[in-house]
Amino acid sequence: MFLSRSSVRPWRWACQAYLFLAVLLTVACVPSRSEEEKKDSITYGFDSDIYTFDPIRQRMMKESAAMNLVMEGLTKWNNDIKLVPSLATDWQESDDCHTWTFKLREGVVFHDGTPFNSEAVRAHFYRTKDPANAATRRHLVQHIESIDCPSDLEVVFHLSTPDCVFPEAMASTYALIPSPTATANLEKPFGQNPVGTGPFRFVDWTPDVAIRLEKNQDSWRADQYQLKRLELRPIRENTTRLILLEQGVVDMADVFFAQVNVARQSPHIELQTTPQLAVRYMGFNNKKKPFSDIRVRRAANYAVNREEMIKYQFFGVGMAARGPLPTVMPNHNPDVETYDYNPEKARQLLAEAGYPNGVDVNFWTTEQGEYRVAAEAVGEYLRQVGINVKIVIIDNAAYWKKFDEYILPSGERYPERDGVYDMYLGGWVGGEAEYDYLRPLFYSKSGSNSSFYANPDLDARLDAYMGTPDEETRRRMLMEMQSLIADDSPWIFGYYSQVNMGYQRRVKGFKINPSSRLFFEGVTAGEGED
Repeated sequence: MFLSRSSVRPWRWACQAYLFLAVLLTVACVPSRSEEEKKDSITYGFDSDIYTFDPIRQRMMKESAAMNLVMEGLTKWNNDIKLVPSLATDWQESDDCHTWTFKLREGVVFHDGTPFNSEAVRAHFYRTKDPANAATRRHLVQHIESIDCPSDLEVVFHLSTPDCVFPEAMASTYALIPSPTATANLEKPFGQNPVGTGPFRFVDWTPDVAIRLEKNQDSWRADQYQLKRLELRPIRENTTRLILLEQGVVDMADVFFAQVNVARQSPHIELQTTPQLAVRYMGFNNKKKPFSDIRVRRAANYAVNREEMIKYQFFGVGMAARGPLPTVMPNHNPDVETYDYNPEKARQLLAEAGYPNGVDVNFWTTEQGEYRVAAEAVGEYLRQVGINVKIVIIDNAAYWKKFDEYILPSGERYPERDGVYDMYLGGWVGGEAEYDYLRPLFYSKSGSNSSFYANPDLDARLDAYMGTPDEETRRRMLMEMQSLIADDSPWIFGYYSQVNMGYQRRVKGFKINPSSRLFFEGVTAGEGED
């Protein structure tokens, strides 16, 4: 085994005991907010960074969660992963899925007073399509050929290729509709001054300190919200975040996987957990040796003991991955090719591929705690079979920007350019539709396909999926595509993570979301703990 039970368990208990004592000893060190400040207000401490509120430039999971508080799309996914109306009340397709007509909600106004209408919808998608704007998800709207506005409350999308799941795409973060007045204001960059129709309006943002939001009293669903204020604070250090939650300095917080059991012991914290709509993976550069050889990719998969890694490195929080889609997705295929831990098989495949004495590779990862733990664990497993890993740790703020040197917004790709990675650690979080995982991550021309994976058969199937109106046929296609991807092993399929949310007991009615979205309908926050 990579780590023995006896070597890990005492260390794990000691760490948990230390963290719990740290929480108790520091509980009085920081002054708490007044009762009046607490009433109808929530401060949320999250574990990563937010760089923009502009939906056309979103990259990070927490950016998506924050944007969805301020802006809305035509459709949305609810807490039960069901597609429901939002700014559109109804929609219908043409027979061939080339045309989609959306009926828009009447009487909706952007936070700056601009009326929400079909022209605002058209302006957003044309802005996303414009190459000059360097939208991170521009490739996902290229098939929008034109948009008609027959009336203020009707918008018609004409697509160059059929898309029978287009309403699902309209629930994505890149499809959130901003105020066209605000996006046109060059003196106030929209990414730092967002204006939408959402239940909360933007107040101000002190980078690395806090983002303040207030209730949008003019929201079309204002009666569903009792909270008057929200404050979002980036608190990257995991123990600090937990201590501040225990103290009541923050009311809600992301709980690091290694501290889940500590949080459960607190008399002041409620903890909710749920399997996350996310997959964490170790991507290969499929166009560069040694991982251009499928035998080496499969060898790496056989080399990693996922169950052991989850048990010891991740304290039992999460689940070993067995394919490209999370198990909580309705159309997850449980019968895909599995790579059980088999180091002998891994060494055999390496030898067959021409590396009997091993091979040296570089492995990019971010300094973020979870990723670094996974990279170090996987790196050690790989070294044991002869894949000699040099881990390259990149600052979290710069990590995904580094990939832009090799995958350009224009679509140009340079998988063998000097300095390119052999492996990298990645994750995909929050897409409620299976297609929103498979196409961005595995379509050969996708800007999110950082593995440079290309399979013409899969590309054809993904294209065909969009043009297939029958739901049961699409379901069968999803099952087949998952098997094809697993067989090609473009990644080490790492693990399915878990959402862990802690909150003070005065917060009532909050329901955790598997995609890490923040839904505050019906949530209340009293003056103090009951």
